[in-house]
Amino acid sequence: MSLRVGVDIGGTFTDAIAISDTGEISTAKALTTSGRLADGVLSAIEALNIDVSNIDYFVHGTTAGLNAFLEKRGARVALITTRGFRDVYEIGRANRPDMYNLKYKSPRPLIERRDRFEVTERLTSDGTVHTPVDMNEIKELIPHLKANYDAVAIVLLHSYKNPIHEQEVAKYLTSALPNLSIVTSSVVAPEWREYERTSTTAISAYIAPIINEYLHELGTRLKEVGLAPELKVMQSNGGVMSAITARSKPVQTLLSGPVGGTIAGVEIGKMLEHNKLICVDMGGTSFDVSLVVNKKADIEAQAEMEGHPLLSPSVSMHTIGAGGGSIAYVSAGALRVGPRSAGAFPGPACYDRGGTEPTVTDANLLLGRLPHESKLAGNMNLNLEFAKSAINSVGTKLNLTTEETAAGIIAIINAAMANAIREITVSRGIDPREYSLVAYGGAGPLHAVAIAAELELGSVIVPANPGVLSAWGMLQADSRHDLVMNFYSKLRSIDKVKFEEGVKKLEAEAKQILTQEGITSKEMVIQPAADLRYVGQEYTVTVEWDPTLAIDGVLSSLTELFESQHLVRYGHNNPGEDIELVNIRLSGIGLARKSKISDSGSPISSVTSGTQKTFFDGSWHEATIYWRDSLEIGSKTVGPATILENDCTTTIPPGWHAKMVSGRHLILERN
Repeated sequence: MSLRVGVDIGGTFTDAIAISDTGEISTAKALTTSGRLADGVLSAIEALNIDVSNIDYFVHGTTAGLNAFLEKRGARVALITTRGFRDVYEIGRANRPDMYNLKYKSPRPLIERRDRFEVTERLTSDGTVHTPVDMNEIKELIPHLKANYDAVAIVLLHSYKNPIHEQEVAKYLTSALPNLSIVTSSVVAPEWREYERTSTTAISAYIAPIINEYLHELGTRLKEVGLAPELKVMQSNGGVMSAITARSKPVQTLLSGPVGGTIAGVEIGKMLEHNKLICVDMGGTSFDVSLVVNKKADIEAQAEMEGHPLLSPSVSMHTIGAGGGSIAYVSAGALRVGPRSAGAFPGPACYDRGGTEPTVTDANLLLGRLPHESKLAGNMNLNLEFAKSAINSVGTKLNLTTEETAAGIIAIINAAMANAIREITVSRGIDPREYSLVAYGGAGPLHAVAIAAELELGSVIVPANPGVLSAWGMLQADSRHDLVMNFYSKLRSIDKVKFEEGVKKLEAEAKQILTQEGITSKEMVIQPAADLRYVGQEYTVTVEWDPTLAIDGVLSSLTELFESQHLVRYGHNNPGEDIELVNIRLSGIGLARKSKISDSGSPISSVTSGTQKTFFDGSWHEATIYWRDSLEIGSKTVGPATILENDCTTTIPPGWHAKMVSGRHLILERN
């Protein structure tokens, strides 16, 4: 029996799911081991109780690069750039994004000025060599680079047009410094905008040694326990790549974990015929929000992380520090929650692992949202008395009762999560009321209805296996490689021959990459796109077109496609205005083998249904407890109720009900 396994590493738990070729599913959770992520992965696989030799496909999302970036413990990086452009990285755009914040500070560069080195060379704007690289200057740098750095970022002027000089420098450095990670902008971000390209390459080099070390260690340890297939890694763009490719493009792993949930949302949208979904993943540490529009993930060509721009296609994601482990405290006489988290160790007070500070999980347990007899992740007992003690340690400072304090913690975290959703919807001109909420992660379904009520959403979807949905989504993800070519022209005066040549060149490159990753021609899909904007605009909208169209048909359709998408994205467009093309993009996709969800449940006799006092809207209610696998397709569960499963708990407050539908998804709606 062959098995496909997906693993998602979160801040608190590492989730694993195994799906057989007959559709049977096994899930497991293990505590994430900070600093030793491979330990958590192996523990989660062991908890699946499967024969590792039966695994024929293994994919995982890693937080190694993201954690290194967020915690600013990345590699020591040197930057080599064109003479006269040493300070582009620090000057940036010289703008002030948070205009009215008197305490605003620009993000500190990952590479200090003393670590940025200039080299004599020059390409003209069309990529023609004006001044060859002075390799003697590079040779003189070798002893210094070898003694002081772990990685080198190479960003030379106009290399997006012609990578010849970057390739020459990289080839020499790779030979002279085999133990250093060498990252070039022409591989990582072959696009114009010097500052953004430099920033992207700097981030990639900053996390490259950590990603390389982690993937090497994990690959070695997986082989030791008998795993045969090549290790696959989830990308920020919603696709999957090989571990070898991940080492050359580490920046694509930054959103590796959270994106799995978005891809799961895409598949769920197709199953349930929902075109507009807000996907929310609430784990122990963070709360991630993303959108599915017209059954596709919302992917942006440019992103930003903590003020650092990224020229790397990625699922549009907004993340805040709000999870089950978010710590409540008193500041300036008011109750605050997060973003600091208790994590896995010591964890919330109710874990009985030495934690004493009150968390969101402690509040949920005290309010009866988590049944007192339940076991977290299927095997962890929760201590109600420890939770109560921790909650009271804050409540007494505010003269609040235990229930008032716990309810206040939940209200604050719910408001923060609702605001995070507004950030990715309302602030972009999108009305969230047109969307359904897909809630997953270990804590997402506990808070989903409260968030939906805050935003006036009509329905909530709690998918099958919500506690490990991101891992399931990784198994649905296609292999994907995004390529880009700068091609600046007004649409009405475009050179059709050169445009078609550019598309064909990218197509050939994409097919070569997919073939190297073992994708057959029958499994390949080529999706071209263009970055378009009105003349005078700064940023672009990426517009896909039908790859079967002839070139004349493509160019005649781009105007209508652009104006339609501009209207959807920004709420307005300007018909008749000149449009210009900035980049040609192309996605090479290798279609994945999708995993089906069985409609049959498997009731577990060790967990019995019953009732429990649960706190809603200032008073206690008698809530009925159900085991999710005991619910039949078409059954209706009326709140107040709690639905249990091994890796997640769903809360249905008074005035709401849940219906089990095909695929064993729960649809929660108002009565």
